[in-house]
Amino acid sequence: MGRIAEALKRAEQERAGRRESEARGGEPLVFNWASGDSAPAGAESNPPAAEAGPAEPAPERAAEPSSRPFIINAAPIPPAGVGARVISFHDPTSPLAERYRSIRTRLLTGNPSGSPRQYAVTSSLPREGKTVTTANLAFSLAELRHLRVAMIDLDFRQRGLTRLLGAEGRPGIAEVIRGETHLAEVCIPVVRANLHLIPAGDAQSMSSSELLTGERVRSVFREISERFHYALIDTPPANTVADIGLIAPLCHSVLIVIRMNRTPEPMVRRCVRMLQANGVPITGSILAGYCEESAGFADAQDYFQAPGQEA
Repeated sequence: MGRIAEALKRAEQERAGRRESEARGGEPLVFNWASGDSAPAGAESNPPAAEAGPAEPAPERAAEPSSRPFIINAAPIPPAGVGARVISFHDPTSPLAERYRSIRTRLLTGNPSGSPRQYAVTSSLPREGKTVTTANLAFSLAELRHLRVAMIDLDFRQRGLTRLLGAEGRPGIAEVIRGETHLAEVCIPVVRANLHLIPAGDAQSMSSSELLTGERVRSVFREISERFHYALIDTPPANTVADIGLIAPLCHSVLIVIRMNRTPEPMVRRCVRMLQANGVPITGSILAGYCEESAGFADAQDYFQAPGQEA
């Protein structure tokens, strides 16, 4: 009976996508959330074969994101458009890529129900590696084809994630928050069908505070929660601007990136105290720039620490 119900559900999704395509008068891309496949509206699609890779736990899921078809109009980012620093994509067999997988495992085992999660990725100071960490961790999560993953650039000043993936000039979350377009219009497929980038877009004359407050941004984040299993949000440094105080309450929790032999310990402690004072949960810290010459693999605790562990 389960297979019959699944087949009926998939058929209904295809009919819904076909009706929406006809109403729009075009051939947009439909991302079939049930199968993880992308195809023109009305085209038949088969679930993709699972990629080879390290086995991950498959916990029971609660609050599964919506399986309704999501009409994607944005042109995808090709492999050549992904920055060279995204090692999880360009060199997936490297020890560094394996370390990102270890962090991925920590996130998955910390979410046994499999419910949607949004993580704000921040750092104490600029140039500590949070943008590169966001992209690499997103690619690592997207290796698991049953997960739908989003990378979101909410650093309207630097737009580092947008630049890293070659999406400058494209509309993004700023336009969605202002109500000028819809989330589906700015979701850009990145190499894999289950991985999307939501660029920063053009803030125009609005300040970050104006964009990141109000019911509209909360509505956008609710839709993100409905559409993606995991969303990683690149944010400005916590000790530089106040944006993280507005972004973090919209998310499940925060990941703090710390640069090896560079980030001053007092700045890290200040960042943690500021987040805790605002009631923001901290999932853990990621140590960037960690290098171990004598081993291809290292314990995840060396570069991912949960709150309360010795830094």
